[in-house]
Amino acid sequence: MQPTAEQLPIIQYQGNHLVVKAFAGCGKTSTLVAYAKAHSQLRMLYLAYNRAIRDEGAQKFPSNVVCKTSHQLAWPEFGSRFQHKLGNLRLTDISQFLGTRDWTRVKAVQSALNAFMNSASTLIDVTHAEAGTEALDMGFVSENVLLEIADATRRVWEAMIDPVNSLSCMHDAYLKMFQLSNPQLQFDVILFDEAQDSNPVTAAIVAAQSARKIFVGDKWQQIYRWRGAENALDQQVDAGADCMHLTHSFRFGPMIAGAANVILRSQGEMRLLMGRGPQDRVLTALPPGTRKYTVLNRTVAGVIQTAIDEVQRGRIIYWNGGIESYQISEIEDLYNLKAGKPDAVSNRKLVNEFGTYTSYEGAADETKDPEMTRLVRILRDHGDIPRLLASLRKNMALDAEDADVVVSTVHRSKGLEWETVVLENDFPDLFDTDNPKMTTEMRADELNLLYVAATRAQHSLVINATIEELILKMHAQARRARGKYA
Repeated sequence: MQPTAEQLPIIQYQGNHLVVKAFAGCGKTSTLVAYAKAHSQLRMLYLAYNRAIRDEGAQKFPSNVVCKTSHQLAWPEFGSRFQHKLGNLRLTDISQFLGTRDWTRVKAVQSALNAFMNSASTLIDVTHAEAGTEALDMGFVSENVLLEIADATRRVWEAMIDPVNSLSCMHDAYLKMFQLSNPQLQFDVILFDEAQDSNPVTAAIVAAQSARKIFVGDKWQQIYRWRGAENALDQQVDAGADCMHLTHSFRFGPMIAGAANVILRSQGEMRLLMGRGPQDRVLTALPPGTRKYTVLNRTVAGVIQTAIDEVQRGRIIYWNGGIESYQISEIEDLYNLKAGKPDAVSNRKLVNEFGTYTSYEGAADETKDPEMTRLVRILRDHGDIPRLLASLRKNMALDAEDADVVVSTVHRSKGLEWETVVLENDFPDLFDTDNPKMTTEMRADELNLLYVAATRAQHSLVINATIEELILKMHAQARRARGKYA
């Protein structure tokens, strides 16, 4: 590659602590590959956010770079111990282990456990219990109740990491165990990708190393704060790291960059994203006759509805991440439970733990669990579920090349790109000042999601009503500013 003026100082960097802030499509991976080649005498670890990014990195980086996810680092010594019992830990698993059907308390324990596993903490205490109760919006909780939740959380944790106990062990549990062991990684350089969405556990592992560290990411693509992710980019800058920027995107041209800049400016970003890619366009509707395109939804329920609408138009669908990633089997099982056909439910735990659909619906309402609530809503909104699901499966492509339409949530689209992208309207209203639930932090997270969604497009972007309103507001502000200084 012929490095740009922005890339060259990164490639030639000789220091020990660097942050690279790269806008969407600005060649961060190719820059890191060039850096690795320029320093071939150094043994490097490319720490990838997920397996897909890791596999892509393994194909691109030279032989002096080892590409792994944090879970892969933890697997040999810790994860392999629990291979026989790895899996998700559901509310019903915790309920059965603790011997209670107080779903609010069970949900608080689950949230506290997740808070601990996604933190740099070494012990479970009341701060994690507080995080668990805050997630449920329980209001005031006494010290005694917090101590009880913390104790129950410790018991669940100890059972999870006991190879003999039958309670399922989550993947994040053995990663946490790896962090608690204070590992020393044998590398000269650590390239930490997607650092804006770093798991505090992984960030703590990296921070404890003596190797040269290069943190790379885009703080405006932080979309997993709800899962405990932290922006390690700004943390490292505050800690004294050098900072460089990549602002020239080769994924798209000036029009899509302009739409992205409207979102970035509303977040307070003053640097401009420069579209250096092919000629592009921003539209408010998909042009008639468009043969292939990708539709991005904010929610899983939105993806399912989009797929239903497209199938009814005679389109073949590719589900990004696979159709089962969108809870199709769970919908089918829940329908059979609701229809009084427990023998037709494939997941027997659903029958054993709830017995009836009414019991499941009550637990969903009491815990406000997003997965359970989403499934209940889909069953309420659609009648003939078996026919609907059969139609979705019949009109499904196993390869994106064979599909007319790709459907995906924005979260699953991260790191991907398509020629034509349509943004759906299931994003929350960012301008509803009367909505007390839309906090400043939540609004920032939703704007980040919009930015990620908009920058997946290479040639054509069909914006939704939210981005259109942002553009109109910015134009109005510009007109007022011109009038003020005229």
